[in-house]
Amino acid sequence: MLDHPYITLILKYPDSFLPELFLILAIGAGLVNYSFLDKPSRWLFRMLVLSLIISLIQLHDAAYRQNNTYLHNLNSLVEMCCFATAYRIELKSRKNQGLILAGLIMYVLVFLYDFSWTQLAGVTLGVQRLIMIFYALIYFHHILSRMQVQNLLIHSMFWVSAGAIVHAAGTLFVFLFVKVTLGDLSSNGSYALYITIVRTFSAFFYIILLVSFWLRRREVKLTNQLTV
Repeated sequence: MLDHPYITLILKYPDSFLPELFLILAIGAGLVNYSFLDKPSRWLFRMLVLSLIISLIQLHDAAYRQNNTYLHNLNSLVEMCCFATAYRIELKSRKNQGLILAGLIMYVLVFLYDFSWTQLAGVTLGVQRLIMIFYALIYFHHILSRMQVQNLLIHSMFWVSAGAIVHAAGTLFVFLFVKVTLGDLSSNGSYALYITIVRTFSAFFYIILLVSFWLRRREVKLTNQLTV
């Protein structure tokens, strides 16, 4: 049984699956707290579920030595669409919703131009990070201008936005210069370092989403107590 391709791959690269571990834990937190999640949080939960499905397909392809690079690019599209939908629901004004939609359209155009079946779409992944930061900044401007959030420390979308900025900024230049950082495994001795950076920040973002689901539960209960 230990010689099964899945087991062999996991035993050979155990650190590579750290993000998937936190992804599964985040999905578990989303399931436990699903009844407390609002529409934006449920879109983020759907994003995690779709990302897990794609990760499982990647695992299968990697175990049997098949090309799975295109799945990284498709996962970027899934993340961006779900992320944009969550923020478009959260930000009520037409101006903000228009900015969210404009960012998504820009991303999709870049995705269609840059997509590759055999190589990481570095420009697309870099643009995704920039737009994630853009969305988070719009959200911060929104809550600062309206001052309706009573306690930021337990406000789930605040932490999602803060986590998105850290995650996107931490991996932005890895993908913008993907040909140098992750492009050539044979000649680039720093590949392991760059892929570790990506995995670390991905794991961090999944932890933030996990925490946000629990905070959403607490936020709802606190609101109910104040309205009773």
